[in-house]
Amino acid sequence: MHFLFVKENLAYPRSSGHDVHSYYLMRALTALGHEVSLATLKEVDPQAVAGGGLSSTHTLTGKGFENGTLNLSKMQEKFRGYWGIRPEIIREVGHLAKELKADVVSVVGLNVLPYLGAVDSARRVWYAGDEWFWHHTSQVRMLKSSTWGELKEGLIKGMYERVYSRLLDRVWMVSPADKKALRWVAGYRATDVLPNGIDGEYYCPADEAQTPLSTVFWGRLDFGPNIQALQWYCQNVWPRLKQARPEATFSVYGFKATAPVENLAKSTPGMILRPDLPDIRSEVRRHEVVVLPFVSGGGIKNKLLEAAALGKAIVCTPRTVKGLAAGDSVYQESHPNRFASRVMDLWAGAQLRKDLGQAARNWVLQHHTWEACAKTAVEGLK
Repeated sequence: MHFLFVKENLAYPRSSGHDVHSYYLMRALTALGHEVSLATLKEVDPQAVAGGGLSSTHTLTGKGFENGTLNLSKMQEKFRGYWGIRPEIIREVGHLAKELKADVVSVVGLNVLPYLGAVDSARRVWYAGDEWFWHHTSQVRMLKSSTWGELKEGLIKGMYERVYSRLLDRVWMVSPADKKALRWVAGYRATDVLPNGIDGEYYCPADEAQTPLSTVFWGRLDFGPNIQALQWYCQNVWPRLKQARPEATFSVYGFKATAPVENLAKSTPGMILRPDLPDIRSEVRRHEVVVLPFVSGGGIKNKLLEAAALGKAIVCTPRTVKGLAAGDSVYQESHPNRFASRVMDLWAGAQLRKDLGQAARNWVLQHHTWEACAKTAVEGLK
């Protein structure tokens, strides 16, 4: 099959989940013998597609496609305007699909469904990843007015998903929970679960001198669930750890640090904020324990798969591994006291850290491969 992936931008370094799963799924599809092309609004950095095996890349400009009809309903047209998507780009996508004789056009991300409005010669797929109504509403805290805006955002995204359902032949989600939420919110049934994979050669263990009594977290620092995870940990778990071991440190890595994260770093003793580091592998290896204290959001946490592949000891909340078969390969605790106790147990036991890290790596390499992800995608299109 010939796949045409459509994305506004494929960024490098790959700092967001949709950049990660787009690149690795495309690479896995080419490894299976399929032809893959990529169309973006921004010119692609060669590093972003290096090693992907793509047949062609295209930068969408809309030139020459100013006239023509779109297959969008009145409500779909309203959302096209809401996202600010130019009609000529939509027409260009439809033309490119025909020119390439693409069998499948897959749009990747959130505000991308209008790009399918002129595709009538190929199967139309939305690589959604997460379900967006659930993503937003999970962040709402009734006693915290600053989160109430997430409810409005969730309702808008849920309506958007439902309005565009008739344009789609298939939807790809990253977890069973997201698939269930999408079916409940938008009524989608032709949905496949494509759990993110991991590059076990790139993310691999290595001998690094470790900092005693250290914990680490990483991720996009403008992303609501990441911010709420840090707030919960710093307010509920870290004070217990710091009281027990005053010399302990907590390092946070990530792109696009926002004011809430910067303020948290200033007010949290022992927290070290290190933003915008392109390659965090060596830094993560130097820490004794990875903490993933998620209290909101859905999908699959790429940082969980990365930490496991690196062979790190992981303490997380149950939400972090929801829908995954992680079992005893990670420590799962939702209560702050028990979470802190797990971290201290790992600080005290080098062999325990090694054994837990090896179990995590064994789990992720067995259950999360991009080859399996690509095969699932292809099978759903037969």
